[in-house]
Amino acid sequence: MSDHHIVFIPAAPHYLPTEQQVSSAKAALWQWIPEAEAIEAAVTEYVQFHDCGSNFEYVRCHVCGQELTIPQWHLLMEQDYDLERGFGLTPQTLPCCGNVASVNQLDYSFMQGFSRFSLTAINPRTGAVSAQQTELLQRQLDHPLLVIYCHV
Repeated sequence: MSDHHIVFIPAAPHYLPTEQQVSSAKAALWQWIPEAEAIEAAVTEYVQFHDCGSNFEYVRCHVCGQELTIPQWHLLMEQDYDLERGFGLTPQTLPCCGNVASVNQLDYSFMQGFSRFSLTAINPRTGAVSAQQTELLQRQLDHPLLVIYCHV
């Protein structure tokens, strides 16, 4: 059986909301998605990658628009990752055009991202969240959010 998650992460990977902000955001999610199996908030010591699971389609250079091969992208990810400190999001030379960027600046389809904080609705039994719902969560967490639809 597959699982579906809707994951909200801050646009700035190191941003951490307050406990009160997280409580308000979780309460709003429960109102919108009352049939979810769980709604979980997580904070990690270091930046983690939040993927979209089998929804993954491609990774493109944000400068030239060229699609990176999976081996090229994996190499960039491996070079940026440290076992003790997670992702550094350090600018690297891109194989497509030679521009310098971090893995966080690449264009992902479906959306994927990097953060220390995440808010996840597990098996929400609903479709996409609306732009209005996302805006409300952004106000509650006092930060712009990325919405990741993960199929595991």
